Amino acid sequence: MIKLTKLEKTILEAIKTAPLGLPDWHALAKAEHIALDYIQQRVEWMRRAGIIR
Repeated sequence: MIKLTKLEKTILEAIKTAPLGLPDWHALAKAEHIALDYIQQRVEWMRRAGIIR
C-alpha cells in the first residue's frame, strides 16, 4: 500500500470537505505555502495511482 504524505492527506481532506467535491486549489496552495502547479501535479498523480477518482 502507498503511504501518503502530509500534502496528499491534506488534498484528500480538501476533496472530502469541499462542496460538490471541488476544492479551492488556490486557497489550499496559499495555506500550505506550495505552488499551485505542484498541488495540481500531485492531484493528477493521485488520480493515476487510483487514490482518488
